[in-house]
Amino acid sequence: MSESIQTRFISHNDNPQQSLIPNLERLLPSSTPLLRRIQYDTAQPRNTARYLTTANLTETVQNDDPWLAAYVDLFAGRETQVWVYSSLEAEVMNGDDNSDDEKISSFEGLSEHKQATARHQFRDLLYFINQELMPSYLSHLSTQEAKIEVTPPSQNVIPLHVPPAILLGSLHTGLMQLLFSNGSYTNPEIPSGLKVHRYDVTPYAKYVFGPDVFQTAGGRDHPLPSGYYYGKEGLRPEHVELVRSRTHIPREPHTLLSMPSVVIYESQNTTAEDNCDGDGNAPIAWGFLGFDGSLVTLHVEPEHRGKGLAITLSKAIMRKGMEDGKYGDIMPHLTSTHADVARTNQASRRVMEKVGGRGWMWTVTWTVIEVVD
Repeated sequence: MSESIQTRFISHNDNPQQSLIPNLERLLPSSTPLLRRIQYDTAQPRNTARYLTTANLTETVQNDDPWLAAYVDLFAGRETQVWVYSSLEAEVMNGDDNSDDEKISSFEGLSEHKQATARHQFRDLLYFINQELMPSYLSHLSTQEAKIEVTPPSQNVIPLHVPPAILLGSLHTGLMQLLFSNGSYTNPEIPSGLKVHRYDVTPYAKYVFGPDVFQTAGGRDHPLPSGYYYGKEGLRPEHVELVRSRTHIPREPHTLLSMPSVVIYESQNTTAEDNCDGDGNAPIAWGFLGFDGSLVTLHVEPEHRGKGLAITLSKAIMRKGMEDGKYGDIMPHLTSTHADVARTNQASRRVMEKVGGRGWMWTVTWTVIEVVD
């Protein structure tokens, strides 16, 4: 028997600028991932994407009840299909830069009423996706004989999920915790009707980068050490498999070529003007700005590490990504970006701090959830 959905959801695809985007901008930086994902999609639309909110976001009479917003595109397949944001996230965001208080973010300090409301909204969203959106996706997979690739180039990739399970990304750990019957994030009891295939018991730390971190006067490039130069085109098709082989996160070639990217080559000439993109050689470093405005797949080949390339590359990709229109026309003071770093990855966390990120703002997880009868 299908679960009864009590929350009313509204689609904002026709005019996200009217209320959805302004409300998300009002709650920056906590809303950054969902806001950027929707902004990217409005600039490069996908007709399979849905922008959803709970009905109380647009009600004339406002109260203190939380609202929920989501970007849903099941047709993203093996990649992240859902981003969710609760307005409660703004109420519990850590205000201290690079806080030493490395707790898993939760909503435990908020009222029981607010937590219960957000819990019902999130649970109802999962049922809404399963009942209203999943059938057309499953039909597409059946009629088109679409198949999810099962042999990625790297053997250490994150396991693929299989429909009707869905992949949610950059999910606030407080929202994830609300789903669990016993309220424990690290030792949860899963409620009936849901199956959690995986989630990050040790979550990722969120780093936020204000525009002052990466913007430059006149839009100039961030200078590289001698002997290196930026590629003029970003990632080139012939280098996609190299990039895929260096990451455990499965991303399709089309995805890598669609995201804003910056690559670095080792110089073969004495002047930058003489260099062409690679001169037939592969890049030695690369980085991307994800669809949700996050710094992703940052990589420097081992023999070129220790020269500050990762820091400079991080700033370069954030500047390029936020200036090239991929996320629409955004006021400069609203161009914050972010990154998710494994809690145990001390090296990457040090890089993010050297770049200028405000660290441990909140914690997030990637999770695969399935609605079951």
